[in-house]
Amino acid sequence: MSPTRRLAREAGLPAAYRLVDAALLAVLAAALAACYAVGMAPATVAALALASFGLEFAVGRVVTDGLFRGLELADEAPPRLRRTVAAVAADLGVSTPSVVVDRESAGGVSVLGDGDRAAVVVSAPLAERLDNAALRAVVAHELAHLSLGHVRRVPLREGATHAVGLAACWLVALRHLPPAVAALCGGAFLAAGVARSNEFNRLLYVLASAGTVLVVGALAARANRLEEYHADDVAVRATSAADFCTGLYAVGQFGDADDAVAGRSPFGARRTRLERVTADHPTVESRLARFGLAPDDVAERAPTGRAADD
Repeated sequence: MSPTRRLAREAGLPAAYRLVDAALLAVLAAALAACYAVGMAPATVAALALASFGLEFAVGRVVTDGLFRGLELADEAPPRLRRTVAAVAADLGVSTPSVVVDRESAGGVSVLGDGDRAAVVVSAPLAERLDNAALRAVVAHELAHLSLGHVRRVPLREGATHAVGLAACWLVALRHLPPAVAALCGGAFLAAGVARSNEFNRLLYVLASAGTVLVVGALAARANRLEEYHADDVAVRATSAADFCTGLYAVGQFGDADDAVAGRSPFGARRTRLERVTADHPTVESRLARFGLAPDDVAERAPTGRAADD
């Protein structure tokens, strides 16, 4: 059992991921203190932190705004899906989000936004093929993140990772450069970190931070995994263990890299060593095991046909 799993068992899931976040903040404070100790001016230390968090929040807001503008043009979701989302939202005490079917994605369920502006996006194959119970379960998992406030913490963890990485980059290399050049290189580092959509950016981000972003990112990923477990528990209480595990297995089988329920490389056997450390989602196998089930227990029930809609 991993240290974070043991922590969750001893302290409970909410306390566990808050403790991991506290450790992440302690690492951030230590990194900023190290910069100050070797000569970075206090104003520059503050600017480093503000730039790291500010760019993450700014880019995230722009991307979210763009996605919501695109959703306004989407076709109306099927009645079954809209009824399911409305019922689950009422049960969890959150405002009913917009509901959109994504006809471009192979498979996946995700929630966008937070608070009064939120949308549930379900891929067309899942919207059509999941039975009512499994669909309700995976929707409940996503809306649980809203009800538990998890969505707000993701950019904070990303910003902390950027700040620690930039501090390491400055300690190793940037402090030896002229200030203007150092600022330009620091901006390039943050841009690569925020936009890690290609291998070059990811490699630059890791190398320029001397690998520290992998360590801090792994810590942030631990907190994210614990939040996934917490959302799983809410979904099971709203439905049943069998229904949730069936829906989770079905989502994982579709294997969409952008899925927010099962995550990238959802099954443990398919994960690389790096993904085992930095993945934001636990493996499907470990999530099923928490409820006393294995993939073989739900594989036959996982729906493959088209569900009727009215």
